[in-house]
Amino acid sequence: MRQWRILHTESSLGWGGQEVRVFAELEWMRRHGHWVALAASPDSHIARYAQEVDMPFYPLRTHKALLPLEVPRLAAWIRSKGINVVNTHSSNDGWLGGLAARLALRPMLIRSRHIEVDYPNRFLSGLAFRSLPHRVLTTSGRIADRLVDELGVRRDRVSCISTGVDLEKFRPDERGTLRGELGLGPEVALVGVISVLRSWKGHATFLAAAEIIRTAKVPVHFVIAGDGPGREELTQKIAEGGWKDRISLLGHRRDVPKVLASLDVLVLPSYAHEGIPQIILQAQAMSRAVVATMVGGIPEVVEDGVTGLLVPPRDAAALAEKIMELLENPARREELGRAARLSIEKEHTLDAMGERLLDLYEETRRERRR
Repeated sequence: MRQWRILHTESSLGWGGQEVRVFAELEWMRRHGHWVALAASPDSHIARYAQEVDMPFYPLRTHKALLPLEVPRLAAWIRSKGINVVNTHSSNDGWLGGLAARLALRPMLIRSRHIEVDYPNRFLSGLAFRSLPHRVLTTSGRIADRLVDELGVRRDRVSCISTGVDLEKFRPDERGTLRGELGLGPEVALVGVISVLRSWKGHATFLAAAEIIRTAKVPVHFVIAGDGPGREELTQKIAEGGWKDRISLLGHRRDVPKVLASLDVLVLPSYAHEGIPQIILQAQAMSRAVVATMVGGIPEVVEDGVTGLLVPPRDAAALAEKIMELLENPARREELGRAARLSIEKEHTLDAMGERLLDLYEETRRERRR
């Protein structure tokens, strides 16, 4: 087996599905004998996690004014480490890491796209995705289609590899800890959202649905796990609402399997930008019932009525109705959970993702030699 020397670049400071995937790729490749490194801001969550496991780390400075200095600096580091794969993930590091990889001459350059967004400046976006990288990697088919249709990226240069779940970490028999943490009895249902706190994740719709369910006198407690730029506004909304004693903000959690194991229903009410959300795949791996919106790549992994339930975005009434349907029917929750687990085992394991990535590297290497 060829041994790769792989660098991932990430300019995001937060910790969401994208960063979780980057870190999962790094750890999987390292466990399978490949040399890996991360280039990121020293102030980021992912940098902290990389350094905790002694992963080679390059401090990334992505300010545009520094680009003329940072590109050759990073290129020299890439050459010095013998890196032959550079995978960039966000806009700022996409330009810095991409230009540095090209200047270093040797590495193949892969540009990953994790979320679905519009392309207001199609000229620059075309350069970023059509001209600079050797291959574009997406997490969902919908994102790939838009890159082809809107930016003119060649279909044969776009690969879709959805995120894989580590089935050793996300198991249906995991023991939940939230009820004890929150002082709740077994008769109280737990419904939760786990995501970065951004407006487009739909927390406002979740709160509105919680208000509808609260008036139905159902014994249920709502939880929101995650952190991000929307935390202050969300905290204020909860404090002002009549249901503040029935909703808990959990903050950033590193024990996501235990949080998921505690939930009766996992909700993702996003209204934009989603690729294939990792939290849905993780919940499905743990046989949790999922209610999510028909946004982005979500319908690619949630088959409505089979592996979860789908609702329109920004429709609190529909969201509340589906949550109530599952709370009132434990057998239905179990049925959806079992089917979801089987779909993960078949299509979305971490090993499957890793092997597909290795195939992508080898295919790209062969293309460059032609």
